[in-house]
Amino acid sequence: MLTIGGLVSGLTAFRFALDQNWSLVVAMVSLAAIFDALDGRMARLLKTTSVFGAELDSLSDAIVFGVIPALCLYLWALEDSGNIAWGTALFYVVCIILRLARFNSELPDRPDYAKSFFTGIPAPAAGFLALLPIVALQVIDAPILREPAVVSAVLVLIGVGAVSTMPTFSGKTLSVSSGAVLPFLAMVALFGSLMAIKPWTAYLVLAGLYIVSFPISVWFFYHRRRRHLKMSAKSDK
Repeated sequence: MLTIGGLVSGLTAFRFALDQNWSLVVAMVSLAAIFDALDGRMARLLKTTSVFGAELDSLSDAIVFGVIPALCLYLWALEDSGNIAWGTALFYVVCIILRLARFNSELPDRPDYAKSFFTGIPAPAAGFLALLPIVALQVIDAPILREPAVVSAVLVLIGVGAVSTMPTFSGKTLSVSSGAVLPFLAMVALFGSLMAIKPWTAYLVLAGLYIVSFPISVWFFYHRRRRHLKMSAKSDK
């Protein structure tokens, strides 16, 4: 049900794109991302995970975070820019689908040091980042953000990030120690207040924090892998 809810939200975003209602486009894709974050967790919590659910989730992600953002950005900035602009939209969609295919084919028994990381930018995060030019234009009055060259570059960069081997934090094993619960809840409350008062600014802050996490996640991944390899070498001796 949550996966279908996300699919419907994403498809509705395209309907709003046809009406040139870009604020609701961003809102519906963001809602789809929330559904996507919840569906797998709820399935594991309720012990209802299945191959059918996993396949449905991937097909939905391909549409909602691959096809929909590319088409929305094409209508927003690229429609009158010829074949190259259309090609960048196609490139992004293909990269997201390749990313999902790789995710589905990865071995389930990954080493412990890799279980906290995705390989490349996951599809929901890519869809979230792809809409950054639309959101940024709501905050910063800079027409350059709607230039076809800028939007095309964003699509290409995110597509490359999706199919890359860059480790990114998955958040699936995130835990908060008992001593840090109150500060963590305070941060959540602060961010929630920012979302209520200035949602576009909150969107940019969240996207910026995620982008900043890329080099940090790479460092943590290779640090853990080196430590794992050293421990394995010692145990072999």
